[in-house]
Amino acid sequence: MVSWEDFIGFLQSTYDTPVAYLTITFAFAILVAIILPIPIEVALVFPILRQDWGYLAAVTAAMAIGKTVGAWLIFYLGLRVEGSIRHWSERYTIARRVVNWCERFVRKTNYYGLYILLSIPLMSDTIPLYIFSLFNEEGKTLNRRAFLISNFLAAWTRAGFLVFIYLAFDLFLFR
Repeated sequence: MVSWEDFIGFLQSTYDTPVAYLTITFAFAILVAIILPIPIEVALVFPILRQDWGYLAAVTAAMAIGKTVGAWLIFYLGLRVEGSIRHWSERYTIARRVVNWCERFVRKTNYYGLYILLSIPLMSDTIPLYIFSLFNEEGKTLNRRAFLISNFLAAWTRAGFLVFIYLAFDLFLFR
């Protein structure tokens, strides 16, 4: 079993090899979108702390593209599974209420809700992506292209928030 410290050490050891670090960031972002309920920001920490802004842009691009690929896979899963979830939820009152609430939430918040949730630093991407894809009312509430664009832009916003937080702390607390 790989520990969190081992993973961070592995990331740090690949940081000075851009092809390796960007590939790992891309693959990690896909996994974070699909199955890992942990924040992706760990990949952004090293370039931010080293103030390597050009490299940060490349890492953010790899992260955004990876998250978008993962979101694309989840979107198609949602289209295939949503009918089964709706059918199953009709058997149980509480499940039906949860499904109805999720559908209303997705319908009301739309792309803006997805974008905002995915822009929050340290927020798990997995849960919002599944909610917005599984409760998409047969693909009618959110179209694929806008779903993916919201995800891609949120990755850049999230990185921007982290840079802003780092610079604010650096400016006000460490000077």
